[in-house]
Amino acid sequence: MGQVVVKYKITLNQPEDERPDYEGIAGKISALEEVQAISIKPLAFGMMFIEIDVVLGEGEGIVDGFEDKVRSLDSLISQIEALEMGRL
Repeated sequence: MGQVVVKYKITLNQPEDERPDYEGIAGKISALEEVQAISIKPLAFGMMFIEIDVVLGEGEGIVDGFEDKVRSLDSLISQIEALEMGRL
């Protein structure tokens, strides 16, 4: 079975009264064994997003399972968008 590399854009809910802890959430995400690289990048109007590169095995449901795992890490994670995908 082969492996795929996926680049994700993760956006967070923006509470009106506070700025999300991007660094703290990025730390939780980087603890996942599949994550190879992580960075926090500007989006718009002071908002940021988290970009991660992950290596996953090929197979049905593996990508969805990883995305569900990321969503379960923090309630502020609102959207996970695959930007690029390719085989290793």
